[in-house]
Amino acid sequence: MRKFFMVVLLAAAPGSQLFAQQARPQIPIGRQGIHESIDREQVAADKFDGKQDNTVSVGEDATINLEVTNALITQVDKMQDQIELDSALDHRLKMKYLTAINQVLHLYNQNRSYHKIEAADAPDMIRVFQQMMQADIQGQSVAPLLDGLTYETANIVLQPFSGNPGFKDAKGILFAKYAFNHLETIMADVPQYLEYPVTDSVVAAVARKYPNQVLTYATSYTPTAAAIRKNPDPIVQQIVQIGRSEQSTRILPFIDELLDGSTTIASLEKIVANDDSYYKQMVKSTIKLQNRKLSGETPIGLKAMQENLQAKSLLYIREVDDLHEEQPPVRFRIVKDFTPQELYYLIVNGQEELYTSSYTNHNGAGLYDQMMARMKPPRGDSLLMLVGFDHFKKFLAMAAGFNTLDNFLKSMEPENANYLMKKFVSNLEKTEDLEDAVDVANSFGSIRDPKLLDFLRSEVQKNYAFVSKKKDRRGTVIYSLLSSLFETEAGAGNDSSKATDMAAKFQLPPINYVNFNTLQNDSGRVYEQVFFYGDKDGQESFASFMTNFPAGDWRIVKNASWATITSLKGQPVTIYANLPIDEPGDKEAIQKLSDFLDEKDIHPTIFIHRGHSYHVNTTMDNLQSSAKIVVLGSCGGYHNLATVLNKAPEAHIISSKQVGTRRVNEPILRNLEEDVRQGKRIDWVAMWANLSKRFAGDATSRDLFNDYVPPHKNLGAIFIKAYTQIMKENK
Repeated sequence: MRKFFMVVLLAAAPGSQLFAQQARPQIPIGRQGIHESIDREQVAADKFDGKQDNTVSVGEDATINLEVTNALITQVDKMQDQIELDSALDHRLKMKYLTAINQVLHLYNQNRSYHKIEAADAPDMIRVFQQMMQADIQGQSVAPLLDGLTYETANIVLQPFSGNPGFKDAKGILFAKYAFNHLETIMADVPQYLEYPVTDSVVAAVARKYPNQVLTYATSYTPTAAAIRKNPDPIVQQIVQIGRSEQSTRILPFIDELLDGSTTIASLEKIVANDDSYYKQMVKSTIKLQNRKLSGETPIGLKAMQENLQAKSLLYIREVDDLHEEQPPVRFRIVKDFTPQELYYLIVNGQEELYTSSYTNHNGAGLYDQMMARMKPPRGDSLLMLVGFDHFKKFLAMAAGFNTLDNFLKSMEPENANYLMKKFVSNLEKTEDLEDAVDVANSFGSIRDPKLLDFLRSEVQKNYAFVSKKKDRRGTVIYSLLSSLFETEAGAGNDSSKATDMAAKFQLPPINYVNFNTLQNDSGRVYEQVFFYGDKDGQESFASFMTNFPAGDWRIVKNASWATITSLKGQPVTIYANLPIDEPGDKEAIQKLSDFLDEKDIHPTIFIHRGHSYHVNTTMDNLQSSAKIVVLGSCGGYHNLATVLNKAPEAHIISSKQVGTRRVNEPILRNLEEDVRQGKRIDWVAMWANLSKRFAGDATSRDLFNDYVPPHKNLGAIFIKAYTQIMKENK
C-alpha cells in the first residue's frame, strides 16, 4: 500500500521522507487513480476482521495470516512497482495490468464476504496471477496455469484475461473444475460448452449420479440432445436407448439391470404398463440394488427407483386412507395380494400420509398387521433381512411413533432385537444428511418401554465415546445432542420445564412458546399466509377454515385470487389465504399472492399449509425467512423440517404423524388465531393441554389429536435447530 503526494509536497518534505518516496517508481498522474483503487482493496482486505493493523487475518493460524498478508500487500505492491518500471509496457498495457490487479483484489474481497472462497487461498491466487500476467505479456496461453487452483480461485484470476489467446481453453478448464463438483446442477450449463472435449466426460459423470437429468436432455430436441446421442460412454448410450421408449421415465430406474443384461427394455415395457406389476417389480429391483449397495457397489438407478417407488406407494396409501370408513375387505382390497416386502415399502414410503388406522387397527387389518401376518414365520428380523435392511431406521422410528415397536421387537429373539436397536442408533455420523439422526430423535418421544429406553441411552453414550475418540466432529455433535435430548425427555418434570431445559442446554430461543412481539412487524401488525390447493380436499378445507372468523371480530375481503382476513378487534392481524381454485389455478393464485406480498414488502410470520404432501413443495417455495410459526400438517418429515429450518431457523413447527383432519385442524387454528388476535404469548404447552381437554370426550378426535406434534415435542425439529446452531458456532 502506498500514498501519493504532489511533487511540490515531496520537495518540501524532510530528507528521509523524500528518500523513501524516491525509492519507489514515480507514478504519472494518469495512473495514480488505479493505484489508489488497488490500495483501497488492500485496506479492505486488511480491515476485514474489523481492524486495520497491516495484517490480513483469515483465521487463528498466525503463519497462514502472514502468508496471506505477504501475498495481498507485499507481493501486490511489488507487482505494481514491476509494472511501472517495465519500459516495455506502454501506458495502455500498464493500465491493463494494474486494472487486472485491482479486479482480482476486488473479486477476492467480494467473494470472501459472501463465503464463496477460502480466504487462505490468497497466496496461490496472487502467485498464479503473477504467472498469468507474465504469460499474457509474452503472448502465451494462461490456460495451463490454472491446473492447481480451486474453481473459485481460478475463476477470479482468469476474469481479467478475456483477451488472452488461451482464454477459451481456460474457460473449458474452469468448466471442468466447476462441473465435477456440481454434477447435480451442471446440465443446465452444458449447452454452452458442447464444443469442449471435457463435456462428454461431464455428461458421463452426471449419468452415473443423476441419470434422470441426462434422460431429460437426451429426449429433447436440442443440440445438447444431439451431443448426448454421440457420447461414447456406455451408460450414456444406455440412457439414450431408454429415452426411445414411451415408458422411459418408468424404465430408467432399472438401468443397472439393463446394463448387466438381466432384463431388456422390451420386457420392462410390458411390466411397467400395469401399475401393480410395475410396483412389484420396483420392490424386487430395489431390494436387489440395496444388496448391491451393501456389497460396496454404487447402483446408478437406486435414487430414481426410490423416487418412483415412493410416488407409486403414495397412490396406494391414499386409496387406503380415503376408504377409512369402509370395512377392511374393501379398504385394503388394493393390497390383498401384496407380499410382506411390498407392504414394508408401502409403509416406509408413506410416513407423511399414512393414517394410523391404515398402519394398524383393532381389526388387525392395517398394513403393518398384514405385513407381519403374511411373514411365515412372523419374524421382524427375517423381514428386514428380506429387504436388505433398507430404510430400517425409518421403519423402526415409524413403529415407535405408531406404538408397534414393542410388538415388532418381540417377534424376534432378544439378542437379535438388541442388535437391531444397536444398529438403529449407530453410524449416524456417516450419513450424507441428518435424516437417520432425526428419525432416532423422533423415536425418543414415542418409546415407553423403560428397559428399551435405558438400552438406547447406553448405546448413544457408547457411540458418543467412539466418535469422540476418533475426533469425529460431526459425530460428536450428533451423539451429544441425542444424549441430551434423551436425558431431558426421559427426566422428571412437566412439559414446560423440559422444554425450558432443552432450550437452555442447546442455547436455543424458547421452544415451548412464541412471544407475541416476535410475530409483529415494525408497525405492530401480524401477517399470516395460508396455502390452499384446488382439489376437493383443499376446497373443503378452505370452506371449513373460513368459519373460524366470525363477522364481529374479523372482516373478509376477496379478490379473484385470495381472501384477506383482517381483525376488527384486539391486535391488528391480517391473514392472506389464496383461493382453492381448480388446478393449475391454485398455484397461479399462490404466485399472484406471493408477488403481491413481495411488492408490498409484507413478510408474514405465520405460515399454514393446508393440503396433501404432494402440494408441500409449492408451500415451501413461498415460505419466507420471517416465519416464526409454521403449520405443516402431515408434511413434517425430515426433508420438510430441514427445508423450513434452513429458510426460517427460528420457526416453531406443528406437524402430524398422519394426514391432518379438519376436526382437529380447525380447533388448533382457532386457538392460534384467537391467541394472536388477543396479543397473547403463544404457549404450546398450555394450548395443547386445553385442546386435550376439549377432545377428551370424543375417542375418535382424541386419537386423531394425539397424532399431532406440537413444537415443544417435535424432537426432530429441535435436533436440527440445535445441530445447526452448534455447527455454526464451531465454524
